Amino acid sequence: MPDLREDAAYLSGEPLRMATVELGGARTYLGVPLRKDGVLLGAIGAYRQEVRPFSEKQITLLENFAEQAVIAMENGRLLGELRQRTSDLEESLEYQTATSNVLQVISRSTFDLQPVLDTLLQAAARLCDAEMGLIANREGNVLTTFAFSPEWDPLVRKTTFAPGRGSVTGRVLLERGVIHVADLTADPEYAHPEAITVGKMRTALAVPLLREIEPLGVIYLARQRVEPFSERQIELVRTFADQAVIAIENTRLLTELREALEQQTATAEVLQVINSSRGDLMPVFDAMLERAMRLCQAELGLLTSREEEGYRVVAARSGRPELVAITQGRLLRVNRDGVTGRVALEGRVVHIVDAFADPGYRLEDIKAAGNVRTLLGVPLLRDGAVAGTINLGLERVEPFTDKQIALMQNFAAQAVIAMDNARLLDEIRQRQAELRVTFDNMGDGVAMFDGELRLAAWNLNFQRILDLSDAFVAARPSYQDYARYLAARGEYGAVDVEAEVRRLSGLVGTQGSLERTRPDGRVIEVRYNAVPGGGLVLIYSDITERKRAEAEVRAARDAAERALRELQTAQASLLHAQKMAALGQLTAGIAHEIKNPLNFVNNFADLSVELLDELKETAEPAVVSLGEDARAEIDEIVQMLTGNLAKIAEHGRRADGIVKSMLAHSRGGSGDWQATDINALVDEALNLAYHGARARDQNFNITLERDLDRRIAPLELVPQDLTRVFLNLFGNGFYAAERRPRETGDGFHPVLKVTTRDLGAAVEIRVRDNGIGIAPELRDKLFQPFFTTKPTGEGTGLGLSISWDIVTQQHGGTIEVDSTFGEFTEFTICLPRTFANR
Repeated sequence: MPDLREDAAYLSGEPLRMATVELGGARTYLGVPLRKDGVLLGAIGAYRQEVRPFSEKQITLLENFAEQAVIAMENGRLLGELRQRTSDLEESLEYQTATSNVLQVISRSTFDLQPVLDTLLQAAARLCDAEMGLIANREGNVLTTFAFSPEWDPLVRKTTFAPGRGSVTGRVLLERGVIHVADLTADPEYAHPEAITVGKMRTALAVPLLREIEPLGVIYLARQRVEPFSERQIELVRTFADQAVIAIENTRLLTELREALEQQTATAEVLQVINSSRGDLMPVFDAMLERAMRLCQAELGLLTSREEEGYRVVAARSGRPELVAITQGRLLRVNRDGVTGRVALEGRVVHIVDAFADPGYRLEDIKAAGNVRTLLGVPLLRDGAVAGTINLGLERVEPFTDKQIALMQNFAAQAVIAMDNARLLDEIRQRQAELRVTFDNMGDGVAMFDGELRLAAWNLNFQRILDLSDAFVAARPSYQDYARYLAARGEYGAVDVEAEVRRLSGLVGTQGSLERTRPDGRVIEVRYNAVPGGGLVLIYSDITERKRAEAEVRAARDAAERALRELQTAQASLLHAQKMAALGQLTAGIAHEIKNPLNFVNNFADLSVELLDELKETAEPAVVSLGEDARAEIDEIVQMLTGNLAKIAEHGRRADGIVKSMLAHSRGGSGDWQATDINALVDEALNLAYHGARARDQNFNITLERDLDRRIAPLELVPQDLTRVFLNLFGNGFYAAERRPRETGDGFHPVLKVTTRDLGAAVEIRVRDNGIGIAPELRDKLFQPFFTTKPTGEGTGLGLSISWDIVTQQHGGTIEVDSTFGEFTEFTICLPRTFANR
């Protein structure tokens, strides 16, 4: 898959594909199936974190690895079957001994099949009472015989048993099952009379060597008498046949495995050379040719590299020095004269079975110097272009096998990798030099600790900022030694060195930043970041000047904020004074307007009393002459007028006192702070509010409860303004208590309670009424200007707003409200004894 991001599974949001791309970073993916006889056993997958399709060589390499994996898996399966067969044979002691001997031979003869077959055939013939036997492969070739006569044995070994009805072995290969002939002389299909006359055979048994359903060969046993084999004996031969199959397969698989391991070892060795060469290609090419020639049993090996005019031989190996002399460094042209030119022209593997018989092969000096007959050329492909070739030559006519060609393609892919590595390493070295210059000229100090937490890289500013010597950093200390060195010389102040080392070690694997002041007074910022795969990067910045500038900015900001707060306080005080002045003017105007008619009422009431006294004195002689009833009526009228005038005078004086109080409060705009008895002030305001309410409504009545703390010392405040607050609260309480009987009916007794408490640094005043209460949704709006809970026309909405300003802004106190709708309302005022903004 060239790009997994364009794959349908990724585009549809399949979780595994999404995780592979997003978490694993996979882009280009290559998968090769593990198949055995058409059966899918698994798969080998590889991916790149960039969009770069795998080359054909790389695909071939992975297919080679897949074949090796299948071999290993098949070997494991066959070994498992062997163990299972061995376990089954334990049921019979006699057969167990025989099969054990066979298995011992199998285990000892890892790569040599003949001893195994010989032992197996002898055991089978002995246990089945057969005088002779043989084992043949599926091509009909005899692999081993037992107890044949000198005359019959060479004839049998020359015989090829093809599938057919004419022989017992041929029938087995044809039917793939057990063939048991009790008497060969009585079998009309049997077409080998010499076996009866020369070999003396009468009864025959043949069992196929089956792997899955395909016959690998046959076990044949014969008796020189007519005596059929028993079922137990036939089953035993089947067992031996299975063991023979296992031995044959083990030998084949182990041979393949050995070859694969040799190839893998060679590949790994070449990769090690590539890894250790650090850009030097000659050791890589020499190692690659040496192993390729050894595994392919070749006498000549060449490796060429592309140049402008052809392909230059950069590495040559041969047992013939004269052949190396004429090939090393030689420029081979791109034509059909030799194998290299043909590879370059065709871009694929070129296999010349016999150079002497190829009329187009014209490199006569190479052919003559090395007697080279069979040649193989494999291209070194990079992005589809032939970057070079790797060639092998044999001094005999023997075609290279497919496995050998695949091995050479693998080596070719490794050669390309080595060449690319060398090129990339040169580029990296150049980039490193450029980065080093940039690194050393950075303004910050940078240090990198590797996966083992040792100092791996640093720049000059790192040394300058921390005053580190060249000798210290050249020793590449560990992170703990580095932290211990800084702590020991007082970099972090007077601290426990080991405790500080443990604290700093805790930063490994994390990300963050911190600031600290160095012993010389400079302020540095330390940023630390974890490195993927292990390690730590430290970045040091000298921020002394930045901190100084920040401190200056902070000081200027604090001064501006302080000035703003003072300005806001002054604005609040001015607004409060304006409100008080407006209220005072209103109150004074009303009081003056009331006082003039009130003076007339009081004066004329006093004058009327005097005139009534004069009238009584003047009319007394006339009244005496009247009858008793008339005199009594006149005296009653005079007394009634005198009483009425007395009441007018009394209430006039009361109204005059109220007006005088209003005028006194209206003059409070001066804002004079006085040491005031808060209890007296509360009591005076309560009386004033009560008589005012009674004056408005003669039927108004409420129980006043006073719980005044007599220990309260005089408090510095503006009495006129606080009286306004109390009058507002008392008036609201009277109003709420007066409304409740209208809404709840008879039986309600209104009460207003005033409480004072000395809290030490403050004084608390509580005003509680048992009136209608305040709904919860209205409480937050109570102190807003022009908001009122009273019906339209009964309140201005300024009373509580002005009270809030007086208490909080003017006196620095608090005013809070608690209420349960339909039960009570309680205002709590807290006045501090000292107020900074006074």
